Amino acid sequence: MLKHNAKHYRVNASGKRYIIHQGGTGSGKTFSILQYLADYAVFHKGKIISVVAESLPHLKRGAMRDFKRILDTMGWTPMVTENKTEHRFQLGSTIIEFFSADAAAKLRGARRDILFINECNNIDYESFQQLDVRTRMRTILDFNPVNRFWVHNNLLAELQPADHLFIKSTYADNDFLTPQEKQNIERRRNNLNWWKVYGEGEIGSAEGIIFNNWKAAPSLPSPLGKGTECSPQVLPNGEDLGGALPGTLLGYGIDLGFTHSPTAIVQVNEFNGELYVHELLYRTGIQNDELFAFAQKHIDMNALAVADSAEPKTIDYLYRKGWHGLKPAAKGNDSVEFGINLLLDRRINVTAESTNLIKELRQYMWDTNKDGHFIHRPIKDFDHAIDALRYLYSYPKKRQLCFA
Repeated sequence: MLKHNAKHYRVNASGKRYIIHQGGTGSGKTFSILQYLADYAVFHKGKIISVVAESLPHLKRGAMRDFKRILDTMGWTPMVTENKTEHRFQLGSTIIEFFSADAAAKLRGARRDILFINECNNIDYESFQQLDVRTRMRTILDFNPVNRFWVHNNLLAELQPADHLFIKSTYADNDFLTPQEKQNIERRRNNLNWWKVYGEGEIGSAEGIIFNNWKAAPSLPSPLGKGTECSPQVLPNGEDLGGALPGTLLGYGIDLGFTHSPTAIVQVNEFNGELYVHELLYRTGIQNDELFAFAQKHIDMNALAVADSAEPKTIDYLYRKGWHGLKPAAKGNDSVEFGINLLLDRRINVTAESTNLIKELRQYMWDTNKDGHFIHRPIKDFDHAIDALRYLYSYPKKRQLCFA
């Protein structure tokens, strides 16, 4: 039986028209909202609940996964009929549907009783309005306050006190975090901007974010067709992207990890002077033989693949087994800054399926000194997939740009 976070649950069950959760990392706000929605669905008949986020991959790897865990732990899974195609769950006569804000037809589609927008700062105000105007009873929002956005600038200014509840929470409000999880959050308190947002749940500044030259690509361009100079590279991992990753394959970047840090692999293509990046792997605890088997299945073993040179034995082992495109990354005193500057010179398109890379890009910040001023050195965190991208793109090899 799952226990509830009493502070969050009281707010969610308050009956207010708008419930707004501003919080830091690990505060438990999203999980608590999903617990409330599951309870509501079980004990209310004939309702429709919509859970929305910026993309379907974001939902699948976040809210949907947590929702299924809640149903299973509460013993409610046998009561549920799941439509995997429509991402819809039916508990009795109540329906809980999951869909992305990039699905225009869904935004302007049927009405609902309760709306939950997860990480609402990642969707625009117009999308919120289209969803909210079709919601009869209650709209619940949650977000990390990376900077001010439409909740602060528009919504809160329009609402009457009687219509809404605003709650701010931090990891300290989550009694279910382990001591190790709390320590992992607290060790970052020296970076003042990160700590303000993710530690204290206060509104931060976008000033320290390193990469602002990227965007998520919910649907990639259709294949260009065979015989063109820039033949498209179809993604090898079996996921449906609605098209191919366009342009010429530059190669693969690999950041090697194991216990505490994930091994991250990204594929990088170049088209019309822009980079297209897809996250192929992001996983802890992967053994060398497992990594080689993954590469055999998902990667062109003869194409350039640049890996973290801090692991020369691993690189040598994988090369000897037959991964002949594998090279060690070029490192030096200024290699991190050099690689960042190269990437800042390009527009970067990241597939919506690359949820871990997207999360890193949103949190990758310049470090601060003791006075809180930014210095030209990134925080050594939230960088595994970014490092993989940087290793590949800054590899000392003349790059041929492909223009169609």
